[in-house]
Amino acid sequence: MKLFTKEVKNIVFDNYPFLCVIDQRPKNEFISFKIYPSNTKTSYFLILFSWKVNWATNLCQPRVCTKLIQHAVSSGWDYLNNDAIVKLDDGDFLIGQLGLDE
Repeated sequence: MKLFTKEVKNIVFDNYPFLCVIDQRPKNEFISFKIYPSNTKTSYFLILFSWKVNWATNLCQPRVCTKLIQHAVSSGWDYLNNDAIVKLDDGDFLIGQLGLDE
């Protein structure tokens, strides 16, 4: 049984540590996936997913976290900048585009 909670994952991508916070608490309208570089909490990349995404993938898997970090960086997110904030309001398309449902 899958628990709907707030989970934190430490992921290293391209020799740089990141923190992924996946908030799947039922009180929220969307699932939020927030990526922080390890050196700051003022820079982040936020992706909002609809609840139907839970049927396609497990956002808490390290492989999925890594692919989402890779997407954030390749999209131009400058995680080394302390004030780099990016928000993607509808990330559902990323499931198929990045192969997160495999």
